[in-house]
Amino acid sequence: MLLPKKIKKGDTIGILSVSGNIADFSKLEKAKIEFEKAGYNVIISDTSKTRQDYLCADDKTRADELNKFFYDKNINAIVAARGGYGAIRILDKIDYDIIKANPKIFAGYSDITALSLFIYKKTDLITYNAPMAYSDFGCDISEYTKNSFFKTLENGISEIEINTQQIFFNGIAYGKFWGGNLSTVQSLCGLDFIPDEKFIFFTEDINEPVYKIDKMFSQLLNIPKFKSNITGIVLGDFSGLDNELYFKNFFTRLAGDLKIPIIQGLKFGHEKDKLTFPIGTDSILDTNQSKIMFKY
Repeated sequence: MLLPKKIKKGDTIGILSVSGNIADFSKLEKAKIEFEKAGYNVIISDTSKTRQDYLCADDKTRADELNKFFYDKNINAIVAARGGYGAIRILDKIDYDIIKANPKIFAGYSDITALSLFIYKKTDLITYNAPMAYSDFGCDISEYTKNSFFKTLENGISEIEINTQQIFFNGIAYGKFWGGNLSTVQSLCGLDFIPDEKFIFFTEDINEPVYKIDKMFSQLLNIPKFKSNITGIVLGDFSGLDNELYFKNFFTRLAGDLKIPIIQGLKFGHEKDKLTFPIGTDSILDTNQSKIMFKY
């Protein structure tokens, strides 16, 4: 594992627009104020004020901006502005040697999952599933989300308790804590993105009908490396489900087939309240205690 340094008051947070375009720049200005109130300096990427169709810029410009933010010694942590779509278009244009030589916190979720998982795969850098500047800090962020963000990035995190849970299969699992937005993970199929080690798969999504969730899981589990290395599943928020019963029935059957610990209730996804936690760390999932423990 390549661990980024924790952030401290006085450090600089870089707000990076690298996926969807920024329709309302005032939300980034609001996010900037939130970071400054917490004691941080802020740099906002140039791509926050440009646009190409639904993207914030063309592919080369977005990749160059990400490379630049990692290379810049004055930036201590990078927080994605928003998700949407576009990250998978720049995976082959990122300079992973720059990232490996300049490790720092990289945080986001949703479409940013593609970047987090590829950065981890190519460099071993621990990244973070975390709220974003435009989508969260710029939109009346909850105290729960804000507190988890700063507490984790400033002090680290050793464990998470899953308070509201549905256990589909009980047990203890060991492995890298790895995953993110389900449809974004699925979009990586065909690329070399799956961990070589055993992993606990955490995932969430929004406005996906249950048959598509079934389809996406089935596609991933049809990959021999994915199926042989997965040791547990942690489900976050699946917002906008069209059929709760079908959802529960699917994971009940999946648990019977895989016979690995599966639990629902981790507070992350596209809802207002979300936790910040690392991607790629050694971890233990214990459904008997409804806990995830991190070792890093």
